[in-house]
Amino acid sequence: MRQTAVHAVEPPRIVTSRGVVEAEAVIVCPGDDLVSLYPEHLADTGLVRCKLQMMRLAPPGFALPAPVMSDLGLVRYGGYADLPRAAALRARLEAEQGEALANGVHLIAVQDADGALVVGDSHHDADTPDPFASEAVERLILDEWRAATGRAAPAVLDRWIGTYARGATGSLIAAPHPRVRLAVVTAGNGASTAFAFAEEAVADLFEETSPS
Repeated sequence: MRQTAVHAVEPPRIVTSRGVVEAEAVIVCPGDDLVSLYPEHLADTGLVRCKLQMMRLAPPGFALPAPVMSDLGLVRYGGYADLPRAAALRARLEAEQGEALANGVHLIAVQDADGALVVGDSHHDADTPDPFASEAVERLILDEWRAATGRAAPAVLDRWIGTYARGATGSLIAAPHPRVRLAVVTAGNGASTAFAFAEEAVADLFEETSPS
């Protein structure tokens, strides 16, 4: 059911704002809502809410051959940042681009079919992120586009903020009840990994609850 709040999950009962729904097994996907369902389990996971800024830019007049990223991403993503040689890169970036690092900025730019660019992003942790997009942070992102491509950024067509749950492990599957799984992607890549992550959560739930 859409447009329905879930108040409690007590298999086989799910208590909602539209009444009780029955289900023998449940997967709870709270996103960055860390307080409505199973807050006592989420409190110990180290998850935080992260706010990001992104923009849609006018077509630049050329085609990107591939998504564009910059070296700021190499010290943010664990697969790169945990490598021994990344320490020297981080030290240099802290000296040269400390403000960008402090605002969690790294460049990701992809191109739509109409030629427009989707460009981001920044990262700020807060229990209750504010709803405002910062012009100063936006400028840092656009400066990184200019540094990476050697071209001035096209006009900003749209801008938005988003929030997600961020954690150290990249994803979380927990079992607050034998027939319930809490499932959260915690690395900001839920849209990219959702189908595979859903398979893992479903397999974990039904392998655990299936008759022997």
